[in-house]
Amino acid sequence: MLSNISVVGASNRKLSLDAPILLDRVDAALIGATALVALYFFFYPVWRSQFLIEIWFTETWNAYFQDAAAAWQTIYPPPSSLVVNNYPPLSFYGVGLLGNLLGDPLFVGRGLSLVALIAVSVEIFVCVRALAGGIFGPAIGALWYVAIMSHNFTNYVGANDPQLAGEAIMGGGLAWLLTSERSGVRSALGPLLVMVIGGFWKHSMVAIPLTAVIWLLARRRASAIPAVAASVIAATAGLALCGAIFGSDFFRNLFTARDYDIAHLIGNLGHLQWCALAALIWLCWVFTSSTDGARFTALHVPIALASCIVQWFGDKIYGNAEFDLILALGIAIGVTCASLESSPLAKHLSGPAAKITVVSLLLFRLLASDRQETLLVLFDPQFAEQFAKRERTIGHEAAQVAAIEGDVYCPIKTVCRSAGKPFAVDDFRIEEMLATGLIEQNELDKLLAVRNITTFKSDPAAMGTIDTSLSHAVWRGLMP
Repeated sequence: MLSNISVVGASNRKLSLDAPILLDRVDAALIGATALVALYFFFYPVWRSQFLIEIWFTETWNAYFQDAAAAWQTIYPPPSSLVVNNYPPLSFYGVGLLGNLLGDPLFVGRGLSLVALIAVSVEIFVCVRALAGGIFGPAIGALWYVAIMSHNFTNYVGANDPQLAGEAIMGGGLAWLLTSERSGVRSALGPLLVMVIGGFWKHSMVAIPLTAVIWLLARRRASAIPAVAASVIAATAGLALCGAIFGSDFFRNLFTARDYDIAHLIGNLGHLQWCALAALIWLCWVFTSSTDGARFTALHVPIALASCIVQWFGDKIYGNAEFDLILALGIAIGVTCASLESSPLAKHLSGPAAKITVVSLLLFRLLASDRQETLLVLFDPQFAEQFAKRERTIGHEAAQVAAIEGDVYCPIKTVCRSAGKPFAVDDFRIEEMLATGLIEQNELDKLLAVRNITTFKSDPAAMGTIDTSLSHAVWRGLMP
């Protein structure tokens, strides 16, 4: 497949667009069932976004820098600071300035995350449509993406984190590129420049631009070089501009010390179980197909998986490293489902039966989990009360922190921000300083004392992990 990427035959392009646009009853029923599952899982992050709690430890970290960007203050701290910002600047200015118009950047960022999830799903639909045609495959790929992201990445979906919006920017560039190819437009500069912008929103999304560049060079050869070169120049110019605006602190923050160890990778590998079945379904199909969809995903999925694994060697890198892979698998599942009637599976089952089998397996894997937050929200008052209780606790603790003189270090950063305290200590920064040997614990304690920084410890009972287990809720209901 990879050796045939450069083959662009007219007959192959026609075949990729011959998938039926009109839906039969089986297709419509399967799309409807997948949509219901996607909406079911999407409900929880939408509902949860209303509470002033810390959904994920980067939420308030982002909000602090969004506040600073909106006030045109520095967003890249000096080396002496106990705070670090290793993200590029665009997300802070984008969300911060929107916060000036719409309210607290924390909630604006949450809303943007939810919108971005839907945007990426639409982009997956467009990409699959460009590669394979039809409606059924694009719809299944897009809806599967919404469902798995809403269910298995709840720390990020509906949270104030720039990754999903960055994926939406990158995905927009990819959708533009693939639809341009389908319509015969030769210039790829516009889509590649969109991907460059995405990189300055969040810099760890490498699978889409790398796949796009290899795809273009393999298919267009020398004619693709000007657009690729121009995009590299644009990215370099962007970095130079950041250096000119923010100074050397920009690069010092961006490349801050981080601990790398295989143990971090091993600790994350188990999360791949949630997308493993989708990957296996695609893998069984891709080796038997020579379509554009097979060629593209045979390039995209391995690059996304490799990017995820490499990033997981780093400390404090979690599910967001997997986002490129899930997007790639959304496209892969879409092109697979678009071709099921001509797949090897159809030799043993009828076309409709093959579709029913594949979609049923995908939905079963999504639903076969003890984490059923939407059910708990709807039917377990104790579950919903945990969020309200945590929000009240943050309010009470913020009042306590506000009464403390000087700077305060809050492990739950939402408490300090709600108290109006400046961002004095970044737990990621100090943990990586300790992990990489830049400082010892006793030296850190002395430094906090010299700077008159008080450590505030939240109530562990009120601020612990929220129990999302359905079986635990059922057990509580059965107990007297």
